[in-house]
Amino acid sequence: MLIPWIDFERLLKSAFQQIRLYSKSDVAVSLRVLRAFGDIAWTSPEPAFRRLIHDEGMRIVEGCQEKLGEEELRPMRARLAELEKLAMAQDGRTT
Repeated sequence: MLIPWIDFERLLKSAFQQIRLYSKSDVAVSLRVLRAFGDIAWTSPEPAFRRLIHDEGMRIVEGCQEKLGEEELRPMRARLAELEKLAMAQDGRTT
């Protein structure tokens, strides 16, 4: 039996897309997903993977903008900024 290969982007979407869609009005869940993205990005040696993770983080924040206020979005934007730093870093780590 062969198991088809799933690339990183599809794996990321498969793991988090439903959570992202259902957490648009839930600050705690959205923050936790962004934290998980940060943990994954921190340990990923692949710059392309970190950029995909950042893109998914942007989708979370964009989705939350529809339902949440600025005060609730502020910590999400801070975590997104950390993801952006990781996405731009050559080795995946920031200081």
